[in-house]
Amino acid sequence: MPELPEVETVRRVLEERLKGRKLTSYEIGRPTFYRPPPRAQLDALIGATIVAVGRRGKYLILSFSVGRELIMHLGMSGRIILGGKGPHTRFQFTVEGEVVTFNDARRFGRVGCELPEFGPEPLSAEFDARYLFMALRKRKAPIKAMLMDQAVVAGLGNIYATEALFAAGIRPGKAAGGLTLAQCEKLVSVIKTVIALGVELGGSTLDDSAYLDPLGRPGGFQKQVAVYGRKTGACGHSLKATRQMIAGRTSMYCPVCQK
Repeated sequence: MPELPEVETVRRVLEERLKGRKLTSYEIGRPTFYRPPPRAQLDALIGATIVAVGRRGKYLILSFSVGRELIMHLGMSGRIILGGKGPHTRFQFTVEGEVVTFNDARRFGRVGCELPEFGPEPLSAEFDARYLFMALRKRKAPIKAMLMDQAVVAGLGNIYATEALFAAGIRPGKAAGGLTLAQCEKLVSVIKTVIALGVELGGSTLDDSAYLDPLGRPGGFQKQVAVYGRKTGACGHSLKATRQMIAGRTSMYCPVCQK
């Protein structure tokens, strides 16, 4: 699933290409598993100008001159493509000659959805050690599950949570409520570093190339991972025996570096 760095990369491309231009038409393809895009909402946007392209967590937010927003979530495999259709087009709109396609092979993406409740953005001042310590207090769930909970911190998913926990020396299965304030301080620091690097490198494009930016360019963070998807960590230790399922996602850790 695209996480904060991937969605932020998409946001930046869309803002550069679409801001200040009018939505002239749209076309709905085969709907997602959730529901088709709301036609009444889309009809109200015809002729309106995109005044901003924002992001909250993993959600894209297109703001229009009529005071309305179009919110999109890429789901597990969604891609925004500029310049033509993809093989799994679910939704397409045109902005003064620029064709924008929502392509989604697995159909878990959403168009015209509402924003859920979010915790703070990981790069914000609000996300600090004291906040995280209080949010995790008395929680028995694994720390990795809590980091992927969007109500705790917005935008983190499997890749970046895995990398941050390695950098902090914390095992993903550790009870979240057992973290000390000092551990939370370290964890917050490395989360900010990992997310900032992910954004700088344009996100992560794995072997399936499911994520590419709207212009078809891959991310580069996958070249920097220390443990995610690896058999041997960047530290040189084997990760084969550490695989486990946490919050429905495959996790791994270094048994030496993460105590």
